[in-house]
Amino acid sequence: MARKASNSMSSRLTRFETIAGWLYLPFYLIILNLLLQLANEKLSLGMSALTINIAYFVINLAATLLIFHGFLRQSYFGGSFWNFVQAVVLGFALYYAGTWVLQFALTKLAPGFTIYNNETVGSLISDNIMMAVTIILAPVIEETLVRGLVFGSIRPTSRVMAYIVSVVLFTLMHNWQYFLLYPAGKVLLSCIPYLPASVALAWTYEKAGTIWAPITIHAIINAISFGIVVLP
Repeated sequence: MARKASNSMSSRLTRFETIAGWLYLPFYLIILNLLLQLANEKLSLGMSALTINIAYFVINLAATLLIFHGFLRQSYFGGSFWNFVQAVVLGFALYYAGTWVLQFALTKLAPGFTIYNNETVGSLISDNIMMAVTIILAPVIEETLVRGLVFGSIRPTSRVMAYIVSVVLFTLMHNWQYFLLYPAGKVLLSCIPYLPASVALAWTYEKAGTIWAPITIHAIINAISFGIVVLP
């Protein structure tokens, strides 16, 4: 099937990619992790949390490349190199400003709040393989599914709903499991810091017209979070 084009996004998903992607999404969000945990327990595989996480991302990357290989072959810079640069710079500025404002407010209103997902990833990030997974693999998987699939599928019908659904999904996919472990109010506070990135990444995709723009910002954000890139 021919790949459709739009004014704001240079490459759209094919019908196959859309259907297969939506079918795969719950497997990515919930089912695969549960299957890995179950297999580890029932088959006595002895996998550590690090090994399970690496397996999770490698399997998801393989599935993402299999389903969306045509979509990911779009031009890295979209229709314009300078438009790409502008979108990435402004998108990162939007993320950085939003994060600063929210963190300042949270430190005043809820001092000592915890970002549970950062703690979980931080406990694994000392391993170089997991660091590479977080900075390189995760952005490709998450941006393809959240911005490319979810945002891109909904946007032709409703731009507002595309933002709302993709923002909520991106925020909850990093935090939903903690609702089973910690008080709901604290987990909701842990969700708030993900909102600026959720909005900025969707805006960047829309502005640049290529999925590689939000992938680039996402990789930079993860690198900054773990001290690989240090801002002045």
